[in-house]
Amino acid sequence: MLQAIVHASELLTGAGIRLKDGRKVTDDDLGRIEDGALVYSTRKVRGKEVPDEILWVGPTPDMPRKYSRIKKRDLKGKQAVIPGMVDCHTHLVFAGDRSEEFAARCGGASYEEIAKKGGGILSTVRATRNASERELETLAIKRLQEAVSYGVRTIEIKTGYGLSAESELKLLKVIRKLKERCPEVRIQSTFLGAHAFPQDQSRESYLDDLINRMIPQAATGKLADVCDVFIDAGYYTREEGRRILAAAKANGLKIKIHADELANTESASLAAEMGALSADHLLRISDSGIRALAASQTVAVLLPGTAFYLKASHAPARRLLDAGAAVALSTDFNPGTCMCLSLPSIMTIAALYLGMTRAEIFAAVTYNGAKALGFEMDSGTLEPGLAARFAVLDFPRFEELYYRFAWAPSRGR
Repeated sequence: MLQAIVHASELLTGAGIRLKDGRKVTDDDLGRIEDGALVYSTRKVRGKEVPDEILWVGPTPDMPRKYSRIKKRDLKGKQAVIPGMVDCHTHLVFAGDRSEEFAARCGGASYEEIAKKGGGILSTVRATRNASERELETLAIKRLQEAVSYGVRTIEIKTGYGLSAESELKLLKVIRKLKERCPEVRIQSTFLGAHAFPQDQSRESYLDDLINRMIPQAATGKLADVCDVFIDAGYYTREEGRRILAAAKANGLKIKIHADELANTESASLAAEMGALSADHLLRISDSGIRALAASQTVAVLLPGTAFYLKASHAPARRLLDAGAAVALSTDFNPGTCMCLSLPSIMTIAALYLGMTRAEIFAAVTYNGAKALGFEMDSGTLEPGLAARFAVLDFPRFEELYYRFAWAPSRGR
């Protein structure tokens, strides 16, 4: 079935961003079309009619006559159309509530004091282990729907709050169910068993489980697409991370790294060396790490909501961008350090505190976000022959997405 969107106030294709592979982009690369139109095919998946492939893009008056009789949605010049946004780093599946912990931390309590009272990541691990697949799925569906309401059409979801073979695989099964239930959203499943170390297992025993049990099961069962490791001070060492990622690659998984967040471990350089899809966080990245990312295909994923939430120094976005790195933005939605599903709010922080331009922000949540997931070949821009993942905004201009700080999406869109 063919459908069209017509009379968009503006349609941003991002075609110039693709030509530059997401690097050193300018306003001219946005591909802004006034009175824009988009023709696309649809397909049925489990009874749902979902967009499939883009057939034509251009000004509404130039739409070919052969599409004159297809079903059209007329935006009447009041709403903009952009590529569906990509939230390329989230921890969407977990149970438990750490709002009390947040309030205590804001009241002056230290992380150590909170941990002694049973708080921190291990409190989420306990709650997640105790939750059933059905309970976790119910929580995750609501969160996914909220992300979609902001214009997200592609999302990465990590495990990491199970920290045992049984619980990590349970989280992967929940993500698989989300893929089945929500075919209108492209979901990447990332195994992050190496998020922290469990209290009920020795370090070497857990490493052995990760490498010889969990990764093979996640890969052979096609539960995970990617493997991630948190390489940082107090977590996984560079050597441990290399072992885990090598095992993941040997089992056919793509890789990425939580890199250089708390301290510089040269894990961004390791990500570039090993051909990782992305190196994420990068608050403490070194000059050599910046050069390594700029010279590689590994995307620098910045998570300014987390730095904002923790009142930490932000990642050196301008240095990365000026060096020629491909830079993406994401929410890092998680229960401890960024309880935020609004990618537009993250864009606002990036504009104000990372010094990113409109073109850089646009690229960071579209093409470069897709590249950080390995999806850039068919996603991230609006061009014929690519996947029809687009978002119709509530606003006539793209810039209003992040100019209107913390706006609430309209329902039923």
